[in-house]
Amino acid sequence: MDEDESTTPGPPTVSAEELVLRSHNLLGELEEFENFLGSKNRRERELGNVELRQFRNSIIAESKALQKLTNADPTAEKTVHILRSSNLPFYEAVWAAAKRSTGLVAFNKRFYWEEATSGARAVVNKKDSAGAAMKTERKNVLVDIVSRGGLEWVKVSTITETRLLFDMAKAGWEELSQPEEEDEDYGGDEEGGDGGTPSLTGSGDEHSLVKLAEELSRAAREIRIQYKHPQIRFVLPKIPLGVTPEIDAIIAKIEATGAQVECGSLLATDSKSNLAIKDVAQGLLVDPFAGFSSTLNIDCTILLALVSDLSHGEVALEPRFHRAIIRQIELEKQEKLLPKLLFPAMGARKLVCTHEAHRRMREIVELIGTSTERKRTVLLMGDDPEKSQKTLVSEFRELSEYEVPEDWNLPIRVVESDIGVRKELPPTAKIVAENLSEINQSVFLFGWASGQTTISSNRTVAKLIENLVEEHRESDGDMGPDVWLCPTARSLVGKEKNRKP
Repeated sequence: MDEDESTTPGPPTVSAEELVLRSHNLLGELEEFENFLGSKNRRERELGNVELRQFRNSIIAESKALQKLTNADPTAEKTVHILRSSNLPFYEAVWAAAKRSTGLVAFNKRFYWEEATSGARAVVNKKDSAGAAMKTERKNVLVDIVSRGGLEWVKVSTITETRLLFDMAKAGWEELSQPEEEDEDYGGDEEGGDGGTPSLTGSGDEHSLVKLAEELSRAAREIRIQYKHPQIRFVLPKIPLGVTPEIDAIIAKIEATGAQVECGSLLATDSKSNLAIKDVAQGLLVDPFAGFSSTLNIDCTILLALVSDLSHGEVALEPRFHRAIIRQIELEKQEKLLPKLLFPAMGARKLVCTHEAHRRMREIVELIGTSTERKRTVLLMGDDPEKSQKTLVSEFRELSEYEVPEDWNLPIRVVESDIGVRKELPPTAKIVAENLSEINQSVFLFGWASGQTTISSNRTVAKLIENLVEEHRESDGDMGPDVWLCPTARSLVGKEKNRKP
């Protein structure tokens, strides 16, 4: 919590009763959001899980402390100090920032990195580029909100303009009081400052904000989500932009670390933080399909899932079923794969698959597919070119117990994977290709080269590709293929041996 700049005794501007009421309102919104999360099915809860417990418990503790002050003398110096230094405004600011965010993952989460040092707490656990032992110290930074599915870290500070200016003046006084030859922390701007202004890596709260931005940037370099480092966003609701040059200089220093900064003047025009939780709750959840390309590349594993009897209704258990099939039948009873995951993932987007994926899927269907699985395959791939999308969907509905979306973009179009754009892939693609089978090369390299999202349930291959790209990347900006992993697979039920389809 940022300290309040006032030290003058007297009644606080806000009573304990009002702060208690505000804390209850905040907890009420959190409870409403948690109930919203709890209303989702198991798979949706897994995809949209938000770590709220520590944040909620901190507010509960603050509310209890404020409740004790409702019977205290409001003019007593101790009471005034506690009320003015309450953490509640900070928690409110964090929650307001969260309501303006998307894809919430966690609150109050620490991230770590190792830093070379000669300090007393250093340990020898790394080697430098020459192979010599190197001492490092484990450091950490606290992120107030992790959002956008992990791709954004939000840091909130409720420091006021007055307090920040006061600390800047204090930092300037301290700089002038230091001998010039000993001043390593308060020199002019290394990038061309005039030398007469205190460095923003000096002491005071401006130091803590800029240093915090540097630490967040350092920690973010240790993390990659979908091949990208998290973006840092600072939220400073009590700091105006474009009013005081000295404060603008601090904002510029923070932005120089790569962080985005939202100040009070910008936040005032955003009404989302004032909306009821029921009006913003859905947007706060991670949308697993948000970054999909307009055309989707469908892997063989998903082609099979789309035609499998297991994906289209209840299948009676038979003694011949492998335990994997039995498990998939149980999973389908708990959560319907097509209505809950694959249909929403595909939406109305164009659908393609590589020639190799199509060929393998056809081989499997012809070998073991039931009559209904074969019929679905014919419709899925548009074997009859005279049939329209509307007709294909209508006939597909007759082979499923579930509702098939009218805008499902059938048929899936077969494309050649050996396209010219593959040469535009980074050098790591060659290493990736050497570790993949022919069919997986065709599917994942095509999606990579064409910039299309690949939908697959082949977790082993997807993770192998990700690890190879990270291990052999030649630049920080190297990206691997955009792959969405369906969290569960479906096999074909398959016909009994020696029985014709």
